[in-house]
Amino acid sequence: MLHLSSADRNMLSGARGDGVRFAMRMIVRLAEQSGAERLIDVCWAHVASAYLQGPPNLDFARRIAAGNTTVAIPTTLTSCALNLFKCEAGRGTRAASELIDIYKDMGCDPVMTCAPYHTREEPGFGDNLAWCESSAVVYANSVLGARSNRYVEFVDMCAAVTGRVPDCGLHRTAERRATVLFRIANMPDGWLEEDWFFHVLGILIGLESGSALPAIAGLRRTTGVEQLRALGSAAASSGSVSIFHAIGITPEANSIKEAFHGQPPSAERLIDADEIRRTAAMLSDDSDKPLTAICVGAPHFSFQEFQALDSLLGGRKVAKNLELYASTSAAVIAELESANMLERLMKADVQFVVGRCTYYHPAMPGTNGRVMTNSAKWAYYAPSGLGASVLFGSLNDCVESACAGRAIKTGAV
Repeated sequence: MLHLSSADRNMLSGARGDGVRFAMRMIVRLAEQSGAERLIDVCWAHVASAYLQGPPNLDFARRIAAGNTTVAIPTTLTSCALNLFKCEAGRGTRAASELIDIYKDMGCDPVMTCAPYHTREEPGFGDNLAWCESSAVVYANSVLGARSNRYVEFVDMCAAVTGRVPDCGLHRTAERRATVLFRIANMPDGWLEEDWFFHVLGILIGLESGSALPAIAGLRRTTGVEQLRALGSAAASSGSVSIFHAIGITPEANSIKEAFHGQPPSAERLIDADEIRRTAAMLSDDSDKPLTAICVGAPHFSFQEFQALDSLLGGRKVAKNLELYASTSAAVIAELESANMLERLMKADVQFVVGRCTYYHPAMPGTNGRVMTNSAKWAYYAPSGLGASVLFGSLNDCVESACAGRAIKTGAV
């Protein structure tokens, strides 16, 4: 049975306004359906409700904002339907802007990114969050050791308004126990240092995990945050993975024993080089059409990834027959400007996309043709999302192709 605190009952009674009562009723219904016995506080909400997909988004926003409702905790907004780097005008622009404005008036921070951890101090180990966006959730749970279920739009905003969520799922220690072990073995020299490898590994982990919680053994202890982020975003795209444990690397997996809470794995799976090659091949189709665009930044590019892009470009420019799109956040754009990198990348004809993702409609010019990407997430979603023909490669492949104006594959994938 669900037990509510006096503050919970106060919100449910309407003492804090009609919008808060509406939100609390949804949180209570979710708790009852999940079998939670109580609600818990969350310290940060990251919400998808400001992404305009249709009239219901505006209807909900107006409903929850009724009576001057404000958010109860720090709340950031995920990607939207607009490219905020340029002043877009067109069908749906006014409605998309109105939706964002409603949430801004409620106290939300319009960071408009799927990587909110780039915009303010990262949450700490054990912090309870109410985050949307699969790649953000898996990053928070796995890399940071914070705690969040994957909160869908509307529910995420209800959590922001009340500051409360059901005590269930990945908020509970027992539910964070790994159940299946993937062992990495017999990889060619250098693969475990390459970013593309982690994108591909993530797709494979997602496809093979099903409802199981994966742990991965055999990665280098020096595996970087960007590589873990790539792994998690890909696994969350191809499967339902909201947390993984990398043995000896991520904070809840100093050992196999710790990751599995002292229990044996329910299954073990060996991953070898042939499986990585087969999975990488799945991310490209057999089209021989000329490239029309190159897309990087899914999840949104970090400052460190832009440094790598800038270095690989080496002063060269993107070919006239191609567009090189880099999706990121306004926060990272500000970092690039401070580092005197933004102007250099713009002179190289890198096209910045801020606030949105390029594998969704409305399609950016060229992205519904033949597209190269270094993102397994982009490669997995874009064929169905845009009807794009995809060629997956490393970031180096993307840069060399962009400068040459044609597809160039230089690496192992």
